[in-house]
Amino acid sequence: MCGISGIYNFNSAPVNEAQLRGMNRTIHHRGPDGDGIFIDNNAGIGSTRLAIIDLREIANMPLYDNENRYVIVYNGEIFNYLELRRELIEKGHKFNTNSDTEVVLNAYIQWGEECLHKLNGMWAIAIWDKQEKTLFCSRDRYGIKPLYFYKDNQKLIFASEIKQILHCGIDKTVNDEIIYDYLVFHFIDHTENTFFKNITKVKAGHKFTIKNNEFKLSKWYNLPVTGKMENTKNLYSDFYNLLNDSVKLRLRSDVEVGSCLSGGLDSSAIVCLMHNILLQEGKTDIQKTFTACYDDPLIDERQFVEEVIKQTNAQKYYLFPDIAGFKQDIDKLTYHQDEPYTGATVFAQWSVFKKIHEAGIKVVLDGQGSDEILLGYFSFFPFYLKRKLLNPVKFIIEYLNGVNTTNLGFYKFTQNLIYFNTGSVRYRHVLKNNAAFVQSEFISRYNRRDLFNDMIAVGGLEANRLSNLWNISLPSLLRYEDRNSMAFSVEARIPFLDHRLVEFIFSIPLDKLIHKGWTKFAMREALKGKIPEKIRMRKGKLAFSVPQKKWLVEIKDMLLDTFNNDFRSVEFINNEKILNLINNGNFNDKILYRAFALEKWMKVFDLK
Repeated sequence: MCGISGIYNFNSAPVNEAQLRGMNRTIHHRGPDGDGIFIDNNAGIGSTRLAIIDLREIANMPLYDNENRYVIVYNGEIFNYLELRRELIEKGHKFNTNSDTEVVLNAYIQWGEECLHKLNGMWAIAIWDKQEKTLFCSRDRYGIKPLYFYKDNQKLIFASEIKQILHCGIDKTVNDEIIYDYLVFHFIDHTENTFFKNITKVKAGHKFTIKNNEFKLSKWYNLPVTGKMENTKNLYSDFYNLLNDSVKLRLRSDVEVGSCLSGGLDSSAIVCLMHNILLQEGKTDIQKTFTACYDDPLIDERQFVEEVIKQTNAQKYYLFPDIAGFKQDIDKLTYHQDEPYTGATVFAQWSVFKKIHEAGIKVVLDGQGSDEILLGYFSFFPFYLKRKLLNPVKFIIEYLNGVNTTNLGFYKFTQNLIYFNTGSVRYRHVLKNNAAFVQSEFISRYNRRDLFNDMIAVGGLEANRLSNLWNISLPSLLRYEDRNSMAFSVEARIPFLDHRLVEFIFSIPLDKLIHKGWTKFAMREALKGKIPEKIRMRKGKLAFSVPQKKWLVEIKDMLLDTFNNDFRSVEFINNEKILNLINNGNFNDKILYRAFALEKWMKVFDLK
C-alpha cells in the first residue's frame, strides 16, 4: 500500500524534480517505508511505499522491468498475485522480487491493458513506457484506491490525494455545484467532480492513457450482464465459499493482519472466517480486533462484539472516541480527508485506525461494501415492497415482517416507506431542511433536481442498488476508509468487494437478498453455524453510530468560534441563522455538522 504521484507536460517542458519530490513528501503518511521518483524529460512518476509484501528495499518503487523499458508506481494490493506470477513464469517472465508490484508490471507487458481483468485486488496504477513515451493509469473496479488528476493544455498532474495536486500550485477555486449537492442533498463523492473546481476524480473502473500527447479517459469495467441465477440449490454454499476465499486471499501478507470489529453482521463474519482460516493453516497467532465503544448503551455494540470474541478467542482492543480527542484531531482529520465529509462517524473511524497504528498493525480487514451490494440499508426496503404491490397478500406479509425485523414500529416504518418511495416528497424535504441555514441566494442559483432524481429518487430496487454502488454511498465510504487508514500508515482490505463475490451477488434473485423481512438474507443463510446466532439474526443495526448531537452541544464554544471568526463559507451559509441555531440548541445535528465540516475544510485548506 502506497501513494503515487505523476506529472506529464504536454508542452515538452522537463518535469520539475523538486515539485515531484514535494508531492511525495505530502503523502509520506501513505508510505513511510520507501520513497522514489522517475523522470523521463517531460514525464515523471513517484511513489511512497508502505511495505506489506516483500519487505526488502529491492521491491521499492518505481520498479523497472528486466528490459528497462517499463516503469511502474502503484498503490494497492493484488491478492491473486501468486497465481498470476506462476502463470507469467510459465510464459517466460523472470522476477527479481517477490512483490505483487512486479507481477502487475509483467502482467501489463504480457497482456497490455487487458491485464486489468486478471487482477483481483485494489489499485491505482501508473506505468510509463520509455520506448513509446506512453503513460497508462488505472483505478480498480470499485474504486477502493483513489486517483485524482488536474489537466490543462500545458500539463497533467495525477495523484493519490488531492493535497498533492494542490502542492503544485494549482488554483484552489471551490466547486459551487458540489458544495450545493453536499449541503442540500447530503451527496458526496457522487460524480467525477470534486470540491475543487479544477481537480477531477478518476471514477471506479476507469483508466486513462497519454499517447502521442493525446489524453484519453475511458471505462474499462462494468458489472457483467448475466441475469439472475435460475437454479439456487447451491446458492448459500457458493456464497460462503466465495466469501471465505476472498478473506483467505486478503490474509496474504508479510506483516500481521488484524480486523475492524463493530459487532455487526459484516465485520463479525470477517473475523470469524479469519479465525477458521488461520486455524486451518496451523497459525496460532491470536487475531487482533479493534472496536469503537461508548458509554451510551443505545449506541454501544460491545455485547455483540463479546459474542465474536467468545467464539474466536481474538485479542480485543476497545477504544472510546470522545469529545476531547475530537477537538484535538478535527483539523488533522479535515486535512487528511481532502474534502468535506458527512458526520462524526468519520472521526470514530479515524480513532479506530489511530488505535490500530498504535498497536503496531499495518494491515486490517474491514466490512465496507456489504450493505450496498446485499441490500442491507433500510432505504432498499421500500423499493422491495413496491415490487409486491401487485400481490396484496405478499405485500402485507412482507410489510409485517419488515416492521418486525427493523424494530421501527408500524408508524415509523410506514412513514419511511412513503418517504423513500416518493421522490417529490424527498426533494421538498431536503430543500426545507436546508433552508434553516443555507443562503437562499445560493439555493436559488442552481436547479439540481435532475441530478437528485438520477442519484436517489430512482424508480426501482436494482437501479437504487446500482446508484448506491457507483454514486451516493460506497464511493464516500471508500474515501473515508482510504484517508483514515492511510493517515496512520495502515492498509485496509475489503473482502466484500472481491469482484467474483460482487458479480455473484448481483446474480442472486432479489427475493433471496430481502426475504421475510430480513435484509442480506442470502448471507445470513450462508453463515449458519459460522458466526454467533445472536449476530446472524440480529434485528436492526446501529450503522457505526456516534453521539453526534451530544458532541455538538458540548463543543458549542468551538462551533461559535468556527462560524464567528474568519468566516469563509459566507457565500453558502447564512452566518446569522446558523449562530442562532447553535445558541438555541435547537438544530438538526446532521445538517449542522455538514456546515461545520465545510467551514472547517475552507479554513484548513485556506479557501475563500
